[in-house]
Amino acid sequence: MSPELVQEVKKLPRVEELPDDPVLLRGMLEQVLKLFGKAQVRIEQLEKQLDQMLRRMYGRRSEKWNPDQQLMDELLAAVLDQGKTAEETPSQTVKVETHTRKVTPHGRSVFPDTIKHEEVIIPVPEKERICPVTGRERPVIGYEISKKLDYRQPELVVKVYKREKRGSVAGAEEVGVVTAPPANGPVAKGILDNGLLAHLVVSKYVDHLPLYRLENIFERSGVELSRRTMSDNLLETAEPLSRLVECLKKKVLANGVVHHDDTPVDLLLEGQGSGRNVKQARLWAMTVPPKEGPWTVFEFSVSREARHVEDIFKGYHGRIVCDAYAGYLRLESDEIQLCGCWAHTRRYFFDALKSSPKEASETLERIGKLYQIEKGVGLQSDQDEERRHVRQREAIPQLKAFQARLEEWNPRTPPKSPLGQAIGYALSNWERLLRYTQDGRLPIDNNPAEQMIRPIALGRKNWLFMGSERGGHAAAVYMSLVATCKRARVNPWEYFRDVFARIMDHSTHKLEELLPGIWKPLGADSS
Repeated sequence: MSPELVQEVKKLPRVEELPDDPVLLRGMLEQVLKLFGKAQVRIEQLEKQLDQMLRRMYGRRSEKWNPDQQLMDELLAAVLDQGKTAEETPSQTVKVETHTRKVTPHGRSVFPDTIKHEEVIIPVPEKERICPVTGRERPVIGYEISKKLDYRQPELVVKVYKREKRGSVAGAEEVGVVTAPPANGPVAKGILDNGLLAHLVVSKYVDHLPLYRLENIFERSGVELSRRTMSDNLLETAEPLSRLVECLKKKVLANGVVHHDDTPVDLLLEGQGSGRNVKQARLWAMTVPPKEGPWTVFEFSVSREARHVEDIFKGYHGRIVCDAYAGYLRLESDEIQLCGCWAHTRRYFFDALKSSPKEASETLERIGKLYQIEKGVGLQSDQDEERRHVRQREAIPQLKAFQARLEEWNPRTPPKSPLGQAIGYALSNWERLLRYTQDGRLPIDNNPAEQMIRPIALGRKNWLFMGSERGGHAAAVYMSLVATCKRARVNPWEYFRDVFARIMDHSTHKLEELLPGIWKPLGADSS
């Protein structure tokens, strides 16, 4: 209970102090009922927060919901209210229709040919090689073949680069000496080669291993490689790669439909000691619909101020699929349209299931029908016009009935209750939530952006915070390329290893050739 509510309760008179005047008693009763209503709303808010916290800590994260569950809950509640034990009925034999059950096969895995295969011959023991009848050695007639997948510890190699030097020819000493150029790489005079730099990027930003764990892993291999050295190399390597991220951002913004979302990260305050002195910074994710390319960009900012969003979309013309953050609302204009997210809206009603099960269940069922309509049409770009017609014909009538239902509930629902917040969110964003029905190219939700930021939550639990603002921008560079590799189904280690060897000498006008999804490795070994 809030302190203000507690103070109001303390002002109420005790029982022995109640007046005999009915008019005064009625006024006090009205005051008590008003306080009771406030307390009930506060209790619902606290129950919602507690339920969310317990679900995050111990429950499943999935928001799957079965509409039949509400019917079962009502049936159980009715039985409990009656307080009666069901009378025993004679047993009957009921024929149940057969059904097909999906069973995952348990056969052996087929190992791809790309993995190195080694043959190990297991000979028959010497005592069994001799035929017991003739006394002669049995001939080999074949092999029983089985395959097992093995693992060998990754190998560290020290490459000794010998740069050839050539002197002048006799009689032409003034020509001087020529020396072969140094090996290609993003870190001048660095001690880490491209393959190991790629391994650091993949370990930290794909496998979410913090540098102190990598330091221990290298130590087990007999190599002392400090986290400071690894951090400095990653910071320096990110600078030339930032040119690729600029190309990625141009492709995302040129698409005209952009998914955008953000997630918090802790930023270590420079010059203030340990990691406890941190502030909340932000990582912003933008991507295109999956059917239109793999392009994904992360950007880092030291806060969530609206000016950062304005900087990101400066000069942009098109649609943005996003949540209802106030910073986005400042972007809405003739050039920029905001499109709402039905997955985000659904989450509000899912959180209201416990306090308002009947209304929340009905709403979840209605939203589920909107998604069923989406499943009826494929995701290919050439079906955009067909998708728009289907939405206009099937989704619009359901949305009109849905809106009428929300407006019916709204006046009698406390605005600060979980259901009230859900209704308020939906109605205040209703125009943006309808936009997807006007264009078959627009998605129904912002899930692609949420899927891109989901791995960051796992990373935060491991590397805990950004060590500096420069480190935050470097992390955004690597995350952009890693996420694009994932969507383009490109092996990130092979990609970074090849790009590190080419980025310094690659023409600025041909940088698109090095973007995941377009990139092709060099034919020869670039190491």
